[in-house]
Amino acid sequence: MEPNVIKIKEPVIIVGDIHGQFYDMIHMFEKVVDNRKNTLPQTNMLFLGDYVDRGNYSIEVCIFLFSLKINFPKEVTLLRGNHESVAMTEHFTFREEVLRKYDNDEQVFDAFIEAFEAMPISADVNGDYMCMHGGISPELETVDDILQIDRFIEPPLQGFLCDLLWSDPCADKEARNHKFSKNVERECSWKFGLIPVKNILKTNNFLSIIRAH
Repeated sequence: MEPNVIKIKEPVIIVGDIHGQFYDMIHMFEKVVDNRKNTLPQTNMLFLGDYVDRGNYSIEVCIFLFSLKINFPKEVTLLRGNHESVAMTEHFTFREEVLRKYDNDEQVFDAFIEAFEAMPISADVNGDYMCMHGGISPELETVDDILQIDRFIEPPLQGFLCDLLWSDPCADKEARNHKFSKNVERECSWKFGLIPVKNILKTNNFLSIIRAH
């Protein structure tokens, strides 16, 4: 039921890729938990995707974060990353982990994918920061453009949704005079430079773009 772009007010804690590293994630929480009360501080929390694959505890990471979302639906925002997809979870480790831990029950894996496809794809923090997992797109001019995307799908290998999940900034030496070029390392999407970033910031009155990936 959430829109593609979630509006979040400060204060907010922003967390990047977790990739199945459950204990590292818990260590992050230990840094912000009030040890005297054993409760989270009065703050919002924004997660930028890539909860699964590579690490051995992707299921535990997801269940923990889903539990937080259920209990604190307005304070916790879970954006989708490029690994929250069928293609990536089959290529890496998440699908194998689910089948191993749930007795080869494909329905459990399908339920996770359904949840991933429902995740929002961007956040607007305080009207100052545009957040997404990957980066910007040649198709992105205003925040309203993101609202028009159909996110309830397997991400394609090209196009607007793909770019928000997959694109990268180019190297600093190239960035100043750079717009967009093919992202050879990722084998999809784009590398973007400073020119389109400045245009997006100016058009939307943002101070900065915050990404993970």
